Amino acid sequence: MIELVEVSKTYNPGRENAYTAVREVSLNIEPGRVTALRGPSGSGKTTLLGLIGGLTRPSSGRVRLDGRDISALPERFLTELRRATFGFVFQQFQLIRGLSVLENVMLPAIPSGRPHARVRQQALQLLDGFGLGARAEAKAQWLSGGEAQRVAIARALINDPQIILADEPTSHLDSALSRQILAILADLRAQGKGVVISSHDPLVFEVGLVERVIDLRDGRLAS
Repeated sequence: MIELVEVSKTYNPGRENAYTAVREVSLNIEPGRVTALRGPSGSGKTTLLGLIGGLTRPSSGRVRLDGRDISALPERFLTELRRATFGFVFQQFQLIRGLSVLENVMLPAIPSGRPHARVRQQALQLLDGFGLGARAEAKAQWLSGGEAQRVAIARALINDPQIILADEPTSHLDSALSRQILAILADLRAQGKGVVISSHDPLVFEVGLVERVIDLRDGRLAS
């Protein structure tokens, strides 16, 4: 269970360009379900997703994971918790140019200390499962948008996280590729993983994947 209690996030506090992206949000994210954060551009979806996953620290309020307050954890412990608990799928993919597809997928597992051969085998299995085994040695910059998104999901799964956080996972894809990505997320849900998606794409909400919708506007929960 992820619990947010009166959480706000202000960027550049105390400056003329201060901006509050999330305002006094309280909500619970249930485990093993697909939850969607929905709202127009600028509504605070991406910031709220970062707060849920510990990528962003709240300016005020508390974020709890299974009853444990993670809001003020030292960065070292927060990093370890993120690595073990969350898999992140970023809007711009954030694959590292110059590295191969396989190396990109393996990267989040390197600090874990697991044997390199085991991590490599797991990464190859993930790529095979997403139909990308033949692209393992290709450079990240050679991929199509759909391939890059599948690689990003494989990378998010390399540490076998409990929860997948996906920021606008269909924003750069056509309808056919979007349906493929949503089918992958549905398979992860069937495996018992929780999925939190931020999106304003109507297709995400039409395919029957999402079990709960949280509407946002101007950084607040919409009534």
